[in-house]
Amino acid sequence: MEEGFKVRAEVVKVRRHCPLEHKVGDAWEIGETTPAGLCIYAFLAFAPAWSALRTGGRFSWEEDADATQFACPDHGEVVFELRRMQEPAQEAEEKTSGD
Repeated sequence: MEEGFKVRAEVVKVRRHCPLEHKVGDAWEIGETTPAGLCIYAFLAFAPAWSALRTGGRFSWEEDADATQFACPDHGEVVFELRRMQEPAQEAEEKTSGD
């Protein structure tokens, strides 16, 4: 897979009920794999936005070029903010591995 930016998905709003009990403040860093505990249906719904952010894209309607919000497809009960991490994924991994 081509290297890109990591993206952080964070729950910013829960309107009523989440079957997986996601709550405001839950967050996952998404690199090359889908993180454990993140609802697969939510991930599949926001995967195109994740892909755009990880490859340097942006959404013209968003004020913040590094972020967008996306509601879960389950009646929009859970709202996620996707945020591009400022450091490319490869550089972040090299820093943590000591190379």
